[in-house]
Amino acid sequence: MAWIPVALLVEHRGKKIFSALFAGACCLLMRLQIDMLAGMGFPKGIFGLMDMSELLRGQITYSIFILFFLIISYYSKGTNNHIHIAASITILIAAFCVSTFVMVL
Repeated sequence: MAWIPVALLVEHRGKKIFSALFAGACCLLMRLQIDMLAGMGFPKGIFGLMDMSELLRGQITYSIFILFFLIISYYSKGTNNHIHIAASITILIAAFCVSTFVMVL
């Protein structure tokens, strides 16, 4: 949740709300994945190859994607809002797929 104020402070005027919503959606997806795997009875992942908890793995993975998104968004200040929304959806789907793979390990 600490990424939401960072997104509001760092981004340009027209992209603050979308960036904050992206960070919030990443937080919600991470909790959904953690609760889903815990509900299935796998608190350390399905394969159990990593000793880290799912929460820490999810925080690291989503933090990397949020940081990547904020950097790209900051340096593309002249783009259209529709392109920004499309990029945020694409990066959100990529973050979900990668974090699912990492959490299953």
